[in-house]
Amino acid sequence: MDKVPSHIRQRAAAELLRPTRMRIASVLIVLLGAMGWGAPDTTRAETPLTQDVACTRLKERVARMSALPKDGPVGIGWFCELVPYGENEWFVIALRSNRECDGICSNLMGWYAVDRRTGALHEFDVGEFRVGSELKDN
Repeated sequence: MDKVPSHIRQRAAAELLRPTRMRIASVLIVLLGAMGWGAPDTTRAETPLTQDVACTRLKERVARMSALPKDGPVGIGWFCELVPYGENEWFVIALRSNRECDGICSNLMGWYAVDRRTGALHEFDVGEFRVGSELKDN
């Protein structure tokens, strides 16, 4: 029979198994990462809109709803005036034309709110200073 002491045989067996343990550990780490740690977080909000993108989306929707060109009222155009609002979730926008006139007049075309995360477009109630109903295409 073999005259190798048992403690040496155990150590030799452990050394032979070490690479296998490392491979198993590596595979487990990869699997755990794929199942949760490395998976994308689908609950995270989309990239927030910029003011320019919010303004462009608003103009496009109002133009479509009002049968106006995308550039705004013919011959005068329009622009967005952003108004400070306490809730960071929204851009509050006064949509204005470039109308000029003598005397008293207004260039205000409407008050709107744009959700910074989703891009949803809403009316804005200036009297109540709150976000109103969502804009719907006609």
